[in-house]
Amino acid sequence: MIIVLVGTLTSFAQDIIVTTDAKKIEAKILEVSKQEIRYKEIDNLEGPTFVLSTDEISSIIYSNGKVTLYNNSAEPETDKSAPPVTIPPATNTAPQSNDNLATIKLLSGDVITAQIKDINRNGVTYLQNNISYTLSASQIENVTFANGQVKTYNTPVTSVSQPSIITTESSGRGRIYRDGREYMYNDTYISSKEVERILRNQDALAYEQWKRGRRLSIGGAVVTGVGAGLALGSLAFTPVDLGVALGLSGAGLVVTGVGVILICCAPAKYNKAIDIYNSKYDNTAMQLNFFVAPSEVGIALNF
Repeated sequence: MIIVLVGTLTSFAQDIIVTTDAKKIEAKILEVSKQEIRYKEIDNLEGPTFVLSTDEISSIIYSNGKVTLYNNSAEPETDKSAPPVTIPPATNTAPQSNDNLATIKLLSGDVITAQIKDINRNGVTYLQNNISYTLSASQIENVTFANGQVKTYNTPVTSVSQPSIITTESSGRGRIYRDGREYMYNDTYISSKEVERILRNQDALAYEQWKRGRRLSIGGAVVTGVGAGLALGSLAFTPVDLGVALGLSGAGLVVTGVGVILICCAPAKYNKAIDIYNSKYDNTAMQLNFFVAPSEVGIALNF
């Protein structure tokens, strides 16, 4: 079990050494200096320690994602704590081939080809025209190295055209028509909740009538439920006291009848609310027209 556990942990914590001849070595880095590095092979951590000259190394990819490129010892080290400097304009001039060159693609769409000095999850420090620049991770889409490896920081958000949604209000105000128990507004069938929303937003007087209808519906349903409960409850008293059972049954029927009446009155309030709303769009002005024709004379009253 210990061997399996150690093997599992090392598989997640391996470093990769890329040599100048493109050979990849999976290893555990023990010591790094300017002249050489010391490491153990990942599949034989108890074995011998190997030594490689930095002249033989193209890059090292550490287990935490950090990448170190070599053959830049002559370049000055940059201060990682310094604030990011202004990004120079991207150039389309293709630089000379160099294993240390990488392509930095920015979220703005610009592409920078330069020597990478340092790269980690917080950003990239690179050299261009012997000047050091630092980019934060929030500015970078990805970095592509000369050996083909790609480190991605951000995925650009592409704009997706959303289908246009036409709401009842976006088409402009208009009449509300009744089609049985359904409603139509701007040539579209809508629910009673949509009707209530339109009245609430556009006509306070009509909305007040609509609320009265809703209260009648809710109250009628409650009263009807109480009456039905009394009628059913009377059945329990039938074997004990027939008079009490009949009294409860009669009371239940009366209460149920009241509830049904309330429910039946609710549609009239709904219709009145819609009529109040539609009255703003109806031409209620009467017109009296007098006309004469070769064969007739008449008066027309339009309303």
